[in-house]
Amino acid sequence: MTACLFALLNISFSCSIWVKRGLTLTFIAASFSAQSAPAEMGSITVTSSNASTGSASGTYIAAGSGATGRFTLVRNENIGYNSNAEITPSSGTRTNGIEIRNDSNTSIDRDKFKYTFTITPNDNASIHTIKIGQASYSMGGNSEIARQTLSFTQNSQISLPAQATIKNNPDVPYYYNAMGDYFMGSKVNSTQLNSQNAVFNPQLRTDSSNMNGSGLYYYNITNLAGATGSQDPYSPTLTNNRVALSSNNGVLPPTPTFENIIKSINNGSTYSALSPNTAISNGGTYVSYGIENSQSNYVVAVRNANAVTLTYEGIMNGNIGIARNVIGETYNEWISFGVESEPLNYVFSGTVFNDNGGINDSDINVKKDNATIDSGIYNNTNFFNGTFDSAESGIAGSTVKLVDCTTNAPLETINIPTNIVGKYEIKIPIASLTGKSTVCLIEENSGSTYPIRTTNEKTVISLTTNKYNYENNNFGRVIDKNTALVLEKEQALNDCKIASLLPNLENKLAYSKAALSEVTPGQCIAYKITATNRANLSINHFVLQDVLQEKNVNGAIVTSKLANPIHQASEYAADSVAIGNNGTVKTVTSILDPRTKRSFYFNTKYGTIHSNTPDTP
Repeated sequence: MTACLFALLNISFSCSIWVKRGLTLTFIAASFSAQSAPAEMGSITVTSSNASTGSASGTYIAAGSGATGRFTLVRNENIGYNSNAEITPSSGTRTNGIEIRNDSNTSIDRDKFKYTFTITPNDNASIHTIKIGQASYSMGGNSEIARQTLSFTQNSQISLPAQATIKNNPDVPYYYNAMGDYFMGSKVNSTQLNSQNAVFNPQLRTDSSNMNGSGLYYYNITNLAGATGSQDPYSPTLTNNRVALSSNNGVLPPTPTFENIIKSINNGSTYSALSPNTAISNGGTYVSYGIENSQSNYVVAVRNANAVTLTYEGIMNGNIGIARNVIGETYNEWISFGVESEPLNYVFSGTVFNDNGGINDSDINVKKDNATIDSGIYNNTNFFNGTFDSAESGIAGSTVKLVDCTTNAPLETINIPTNIVGKYEIKIPIASLTGKSTVCLIEENSGSTYPIRTTNEKTVISLTTNKYNYENNNFGRVIDKNTALVLEKEQALNDCKIASLLPNLENKLAYSKAALSEVTPGQCIAYKITATNRANLSINHFVLQDVLQEKNVNGAIVTSKLANPIHQASEYAADSVAIGNNGTVKTVTSILDPRTKRSFYFNTKYGTIHSNTPDTP
């Protein structure tokens, strides 16, 4: 005779000072030992460069999401600079973009250079942004006042318009003598100026040079007629409120007054600062002020562009470095290009896999109750371990949903086709998950081939800043014959006079899986149930229940009741059937460790005759 038994269980799963320009014209070799701003320009590998043509080509790894691609740098125009351009890196790899230094040729004024930086992304899964700055590596030198003209074209792989904006334009200290006192001086009253003021303001400004005749005039306060020594404030000689130069250094407007010479930073009507996120039109212009390169960290970003063309031209009238009137004379000027990327989508991927440790279905014992774990096919550390191992394969036919973790409301769903071995990839626009710190994946499979899970059906994913690709979210299943838990039930007939613990019956009676014969009412049947966990995961909340047979239920002809002796009463739950009653034998909740066995014992009296007092042998 056998009783009906079943187990309740819960599987536990374990489921990265160049003073370029000044009154003394002193030059100090540039140092590249430290990196100046701007930052986050991406890693550039130059495979080919030519200083004489100002060209380079190679590959890049974008800052941000790390997208990759190829680039080319081409010089289109060069006026007032030496033919050779210093390109850093000239070969090999350096982080923080590519830097171009153009050295002055003072025999030619109206200085101007133009470069086109073109990128070819390796894929269309990210939005690539070309970034423009002043210097990526040089910590020495200083810039001059210049007009920059920006043109760009769209990356046709992604249907978003190219858009140029000011990404960064913080306050920086203006460099005195880089452009004389043009922005350092401020008007005190109609007859007095202050100079060499410590000024911290944004470097990029609106291009006001052609507005109302307000051209940029360069001068040196110490050369104003009437100014002497290093007086502060200065008191220049005025004729009808007009100022004259005492030497040939600089150019005055037709009617030189304080108002049209001294365009102080306090005058907001001209050359106003460009705020971050300000758009720059295609072909638009802006002005950059003179500062030390080590202080420069403005960034102009052109999102979803495949090419930008930057024209850089000096626009000051006058020059302090040479004793003659010139227009647009600059000295050595730096410019930098880099690439940043952001993904179009969050991507969640993984595999629904057969967690069988590589066991072939043909090798599985016909009976699913093969409990051998010390040898044979189930002596396998990869079997039922919740991990997608190399010997295992994917399973088709599942549905994977990206859901809100609280409500389980679907955000995106993918059905794994039958011709794909379990791999899935869910893409969802970044904007769709704005404000969420976590999302969840739920795997479902309505088929009957792989009914048993080896991982949880729901995976919680914490969203990390600047991380958009979440891989290896795998879900494991096995066929019915590869279930983790195997229960084996044995029985031994006895005369109800065994006072010792039930395991000792094994020393006196033979437990057997075979059916008993010629059992008469009043005899006892001892049961041994062995639970084997074949998995490499714990079975938590394990509860074993066995329903004793009852006359006229499921074909039983007699009723069995729980009898003494009972083995280790602490193993049985408070609501387990009491001695002398018919019902369900139930163990307390426990943990069945990976690849372990445990046996449970109880005795029953077969038939209607019963005594609650155990007999002695």
